[in-house]
Amino acid sequence: MKNTLSLLVAAAALAAIPASADGTLEGSVNFGGAISYETTTIAGSEFDIDLHGGVFAADSVFAGGDLMLRDNEAITAWELTAMGRFHFLDPLLTDEGGAIAAFSPYVGLRLGYASCDTTAKDESGLVLAARIGTNFFITENFALDFYVDGAAATADVYADKSKMESTDVRVHLGFDFFF
Repeated sequence: MKNTLSLLVAAAALAAIPASADGTLEGSVNFGGAISYETTTIAGSEFDIDLHGGVFAADSVFAGGDLMLRDNEAITAWELTAMGRFHFLDPLLTDEGGAIAAFSPYVGLRLGYASCDTTAKDESGLVLAARIGTNFFITENFALDFYVDGAAATADVYADKSKMESTDVRVHLGFDFFF
């Protein structure tokens, strides 16, 4: 709980930095993190961490990387992937009335490597994942990030109830910074 509070304080401090963001326009840098909660793993419930970062290579087109970490009493797992996203709305664009678009929905793909160490054996393989989500902008350079990530791997690297599987779907809630 203490670490979660520290993370929230750090996020609030970064959100207070004067905005110099260009939203999802070319050249903007984005980094963020998310947590997910899983109730059906081998060792019961667990929280997972997802860290990501990159740059908008073109307007609305994000290219970067993603690191996911999972740990409980039965497994230690991680994924390292290249990630791309396409945002449908730029938060800095306004309509005729001058209202800022607070939501920026997106779709994305991840491709990379996953590894899982269990008490019985170690597995690793390639992973391909699809992501659908939205950023909800609180300020010009800080947004809440909500997304669903569905992944398929070439090995059994995902814990589910009493066994390991090669597919996984998780819901994430996090934050993004845009500079």
